[in-house]
Amino acid sequence: MNPQAMQEAMTLMEKAKKYDELIAFPERDCELRCSFCGKSQSEVDKMVTAKNICICNECIGLCAEILAEDDHGGFNTKE
Repeated sequence: MNPQAMQEAMTLMEKAKKYDELIAFPERDCELRCSFCGKSQSEVDKMVTAKNICICNECIGLCAEILAEDDHGGFNTKE
């Protein structure tokens, strides 16, 4: 994996940690769900949220891997 992409993913996860610690969801019905894989907040380590969209640390990791592949000769959408 590209070291820069890994660092960016880790930075996002650290920011998510700050917000995760501030938000408590005592009832299971109130848990956040990842907008991409559907896992609940209690099924993953971290959840990043923005307005009505959530993404879990596992999906962020997958995105980082996909971006790292692009850096190694994959499809480039910026051309």
